[in-house]
This record gives sequence, C-alpha cells and structure tokens, in this order.
Amino acid sequence: FSLTVPGDRRMYLIETAEKGIAWMNLTARGTAGHGSMVHPDNAVTALAAAVARLGAHEFPVRLTKSVRAFLERACMAYGVEFDQEHPEKCLEKIGPLARMIGATLTNTLNPTRLDAGYKTNVIPQSATAQVDGRFLPGHEAEFFAVVDELLGPDVERDFVHHDHAVETDYEGALVAAMEAALTSEDAGALPVPYCLSGGTDAKAFAKLGMRCFGFAPLKLPPELDFSGMFHGIDERVPVDGLRFGVRVLDKFLDRS
Repeated sequence: FSLTVPGDRRMYLIETAEKGIAWMNLTARGTAGHGSMVHPDNAVTALAAAVARLGAHEFPVRLTKSVRAFLERACMAYGVEFDQEHPEKCLEKIGPLARMIGATLTNTLNPTRLDAGYKTNVIPQSATAQVDGRFLPGHEAEFFAVVDELLGPDVERDFVHHDHAVETDYEGALVAAMEAALTSEDAGALPVPYCLSGGTDAKAFAKLGMRCFGFAPLKLPPELDFSGMFHGIDERVPVDGLRFGVRVLDKFLDRS
C-alpha cells in the first residue's frame, strides 16, 4: 500500500518480514478464602503484578534488515538523515503509519484479557490473563527470556498460539517484477521493503521453504490512516485504489 512522501510521490510498502506470534495464557495460583480476612497468598495480586510488569516493560530497539531498509529509504524520501542510534526519529515524518512501523523496531507485549473469581467476597484459587506477544525475526529467544524474568516464579505461562517470525531478502526476479509493475502505473513509485507487525499465511508457506512477499498494491489518498483501519469498524478502502491494484497485479503476473 502507498504512503505519500514529499514531491507528491508515493512509497509502496512490500512485506519482506513479519514478527513472530506468542499469544500466551498466564496463570497464578493461591489459596482460596474469604475476602474479609488477611490473605497474603492472593492469586489475583500475584497475577496483576506480573501483568503490570509485562505491560510496562520497554524492549530495546533491534534493527532487523527489513526494518533498517525501510527506515533508510523512508529517510531518503523525506530528506532526513538516518540515525542508527535513534532510528525512531524517522517515525515522526510518516504520520499514523508510525504505530505499525514503530512496533517493528522492538519486541512487544500487550496484556489483553483478565479473568478471576466469581464473587466479590471470595478470594479465588487461581487467576488468569492473556497477553499478545510479538517478537522480531532472530530475537525469539531473547523475547522469551525477558517474559520469564518479568513473570517471576509465581506465574505460569502456556500458549494460546505460537508461530515463528519470517524474513526474506528484498532481491530477485520477483522483486524486480513487482517494482516494474508499480512504476508502470505510477512513474514516481518508490517501492520499499518493510516488516509487518502482525502475521499472515506467509508463516505456513515459509515452513515449506518458500520465500514470501506481501504484495497487494493499493494507491491511497494521503489523508487516509490505512493501518489504523486494521480490525476496525470501517475497513473500506477507495475503489480507485483497488482498481489501481488490479492493474498493477495484472502487469506483475505478466512479468513473473
């Protein structure tokens, strides 16, 4: 999809990587009892403290090759210097898309669900939560080491869903065909690789040894917050953008 840059040109983002998925159940256990009594062995307290640690943790920046390539090309398009020590500075230029691209600079953890007890005056024997974890290609071991340290000994984890991260090089005949198809319909097109913060069926194909690219071209108006629409109430895109994509994909298939 496109992102308008200075000079009324558009960068078209082509996925070459995506983060791994770690949706986790967290469980804390304690002694059940009456809510009116002193009760230091409280599963809800233990779980809440662990969830707060996870939610507040800031992972360090890790520049994967796809993220670095995107930031370098984006900085060039916006006429700013790429700062390897502070790559997040480039995000200030790209508007709402910074939410998604910013999430690919680091591993991430977001608590999403909490559940415990059945009555206000009853201390439950267990408490559970779910968190949405995403790890960068090449940083899965680091991610889980941090998770386990933050959880501590009193909270167990197991998976709701666990899948690997994916990354491939932005090169080869398919890449050349994608770029040529784009520039044939938009002469000022600036194709750029990027890492998706979410996941796709590339995870399944990659296990079969296939190189995977995300390429479904959309020419979008500058004011549209496209990434903000994901899983939103309104995910509709302009019809002209789809027509543009159909023409590009038709030419891509002819070249590939």
